[in-house]
Amino acid sequence: MDNQFKDFVAGEGMKDISPDYMTAWNSFIEKTGADGALSPRRKELIAVSLAIATKCDWCIRSHIMKALDMGAAKQEIVEAAWISVLMGGDPVLRYAQWAVHVLEEYSEIDDDDEVLTEQVQLELMNEYKKLHERLLEYVKYICNEADSTCDNDLDRRRLAVNIAETDGNVLSLLTTKECQKRGWNEPQEN
Repeated sequence: MDNQFKDFVAGEGMKDISPDYMTAWNSFIEKTGADGALSPRRKELIAVSLAIATKCDWCIRSHIMKALDMGAAKQEIVEAAWISVLMGGDPVLRYAQWAVHVLEEYSEIDDDDEVLTEQVQLELMNEYKKLHERLLEYVKYICNEADSTCDNDLDRRRLAVNIAETDGNVLSLLTTKECQKRGWNEPQEN
């Protein structure tokens, strides 16, 4: 595909002519791709299937690349291709075959290898941040409860701090034991 066509398809020329429309379009793309009831990775797999069904070569390339970047396995992409064939029949099969060709072209990573792409790492970091925020909210709740029962009594506050620290140690031990039960603390095999 020559560069002039790529720019045309990607909306570069339209951005110069209609910047407001392109801004709205890009905002719409961002909104529909955001995490919601469906994860961005699942949405990208759906986009792969729709790109094949609509027979859009550029879209197929773009969405396969994005799906791989988001951690989709080759088999997931192949199954998304078959869904499009199911809905579009024989005329779509050629584009599903093209999608597999594109997938092989982009995918030099063996599915058995566990590789965290930047997108997957970002999603994991966001999940960690959400969990951390929830834990902080819990700690603030406990401190607020202790504060409301102490009525500015210094001895009671010291007792509350002691209880909070003890509870924190107990919580830490219980969490460690639960993680061990689930095998989360085991070294990962390579």
